[in-house]
Amino acid sequence: MITGACITVLKAWFDESYVLPAPVVSTPDGGSLLPYTGAPLTVGGELNKLAGNHCVGRSFGGFHPRSDIVAGLLLGEAVAISMLADERSTYNETFKGFSLTRFDGTTITV
Repeated sequence: MITGACITVLKAWFDESYVLPAPVVSTPDGGSLLPYTGAPLTVGGELNKLAGNHCVGRSFGGFHPRSDIVAGLLLGEAVAISMLADERSTYNETFKGFSLTRFDGTTITV
């Protein structure tokens, strides 16, 4: 649940479509870096990858089955969206809201 909430808040605060400039990957021996040549890496994609990697690690560790992990991500996302909605209502300035992409791929503005 914590992972889903934290990633959702980060997606609300940062531009998910921002393409990371000049990413690199390590060589097979780990001794140096090479330019990354795959598809463009975005902040939103990397945040989703971070959430997935964290959850898979907990699954490998035997802490939770996959169904619990997915439910936890979605529950954390719902809690974060609710918190962002509460936060938005306290702003004195004109604010169009937090826009983010949910884990299911839909885009919302809170």
